[in-house]
Amino acid sequence: MKRLLVVALLAGCSSSPAAQPATTGCASAAPNSVVVTAAVRDGRAEPAPHRVKVPLGSAVLLRVEADADAEVHVHGYDLETEAKPGSAGCVSFVADRSGLFDVEAHPETLLVQLEVR
Repeated sequence: MKRLLVVALLAGCSSSPAAQPATTGCASAAPNSVVVTAAVRDGRAEPAPHRVKVPLGSAVLLRVEADADAEVHVHGYDLETEAKPGSAGCVSFVADRSGLFDVEAHPETLLVQLEVR
């Protein structure tokens, strides 16, 4: 009797566990927080995608404005928020993992990379 082994590989966000909602709201950032702002205009990131250095253990406030509904995802931290016209998407978290983490407006607009060290 022969056995068949099937392996499926999934790319992108679909292969990770479901993203968790983060603390949302665009309240004032806590003292010493790293504030990261970005926007999605006509499907493009403004400013152009770039890296932001974040000290390990820092509080982060991410604020994203959009001219169309967008799901914003912080990869590696599995956090997400919604950005809508007239209503910025915000997420606050503690950068407790080191590495390079993409922040994307899905499906595929890279907004910024967080370099946590």
